Amino acid sequence: MKKRPNDFIIYCIFGFAATLVNMISYELLFRRAGLDNVPSVMLSWFLAVTFAFFTNKYIVFSVKGAKSRHTIIQELLYFYLMRAASGVLDVAIMYIAVDILALNHTIWKFISNLAVGVCNYLAGRLFIFAKEK
Repeated sequence: MKKRPNDFIIYCIFGFAATLVNMISYELLFRRAGLDNVPSVMLSWFLAVTFAFFTNKYIVFSVKGAKSRHTIIQELLYFYLMRAASGVLDVAIMYIAVDILALNHTIWKFISNLAVGVCNYLAGRLFIFAKEK
């Protein structure tokens, strides 16, 4: 993978899209479906990470080439494992802010997504797609 000077800008655009997936699905699960806070955070995280994998792999970091289904599944699992730490960070921030401190869930979901986004970019750039540079 060849590093482009605008990788971070492209990452921010698709990171924003993943954040929208995360926030909209969280709102639908928490407010509309009536799920509790933590399960809503976890399910919205799963949806956003799945979206982020494909956009990061093929658009942000421009990983090209045909790969077997087995290889893509391995990469996806590795991506989920690397993102698990940021998922824990998201759950921790939301649990403390919403369940313990009773702060605004929408504002804190946005703040949480910013912190998670920085961690995820670094993981993607340095670890997940680094060996394909």
